[in-house]
Amino acid sequence: MSDLRGERLAAQSLHRPAPLGVAGLVGRLLAVQAQDVTAAALAFRVRSIGLTREDVETAVRERSIVRAWGPRGTLHYMLPEDLGWLTSLSGPALARTAIRRIGQEGVAGSPETLLPAVVRALEGQGPLTKAELGERLSARGLPATGQAIVHLAALGAAHGLVVLGPVGRDGAPGAGKPTYVHAADWLGAPVASSLDRDRSLAELARRYLRAHAPATPADLAAWSGLPLRDARTGWRLIAGSLDELPGGCWGLRGSASGTGTGIETASEIASGTGAGIEVVSGTGAGIETASGTAPAPHAVRLLPAFDEYLLGWRTRSGILADAHARAVHPGGGILRPTVLVDGVIRGTWSLNGSMLTVSPFEAERLPVQAEAEDVSRFLGRPVTPAVSHREPSSGHGR
Repeated sequence: MSDLRGERLAAQSLHRPAPLGVAGLVGRLLAVQAQDVTAAALAFRVRSIGLTREDVETAVRERSIVRAWGPRGTLHYMLPEDLGWLTSLSGPALARTAIRRIGQEGVAGSPETLLPAVVRALEGQGPLTKAELGERLSARGLPATGQAIVHLAALGAAHGLVVLGPVGRDGAPGAGKPTYVHAADWLGAPVASSLDRDRSLAELARRYLRAHAPATPADLAAWSGLPLRDARTGWRLIAGSLDELPGGCWGLRGSASGTGTGIETASEIASGTGAGIEVVSGTGAGIETASGTAPAPHAVRLLPAFDEYLLGWRTRSGILADAHARAVHPGGGILRPTVLVDGVIRGTWSLNGSMLTVSPFEAERLPVQAEAEDVSRFLGRPVTPAVSHREPSSGHGR
């Protein structure tokens, strides 16, 4: 495994360090992509030992983490205490996009006229589904349907007024649907940043590097959605805390570097015990079972859709071969779940009902049994692994 991949795996907590808990992991990573709540929950699983989906849902209900629009104007889990300064950076671009999309949906108005209606519709109501929010907006003279409702909520979020509440629970009205809630009602205080822009950019650069080093300002710009000049400003403001690393990347001074990541590779395991990846010919490739030699727990990971390991840097060079890029990112905003082996993407996977289907890129046996069992434990339901050499038809496999 290359030093770069090993260090980034460790920075992303993919070596499963000492338990941090749900909020601890969010704080460590700064933001966890959460446009798909099931995929987002699985991002906690792959970085921890013993956490469950219920733990993630409890953290949302107890407000120790909050789902809101964050980097790149995309939904993320964040810590409530980080929401203010992050919104101060990402909010202006989110507001511009929301106003444009609201107009495209046929709703006229400016932030000055639209925001009071959004606040009146949400204030004191608790979490509302999209349909419920639409009804309350219409009752207050702002007829909105479909995606216009979501963009109005995003406009409110850009000004620190709206966050997402828990997804509707199974068996309850609105089960599985996102909810929107007045930020001050949900969090107990208005979302407000006490940091000026330079301090916010410095904090962004520092926290980004803690979860992504080795990295560059261009990587930060791509991840955050901010202009490169802002990323460079953040870098400059923490220059005294940075070490320049080989390959033109940077890390935080005092952070672990080199190969001391504590990640044991599949090839290293294989050299000693014969475990790891078994490469086979023809079409008879399968999945290593528990009856065989167990794979190294640090070598293989089932990453969920939209995982940070694929979104955290400007390019996926070194972790995803160009020949397989479209199998992972076919377009249309889809980023499939992937099989990670020693820091390299070696296939995709999907979960439909109880069937977890692995699709290797090559005719090789990927030792995913332990990971499949852990997915089952995390979700609290049976999961049966299978193998396919055809690309999955769905991009959301979860």
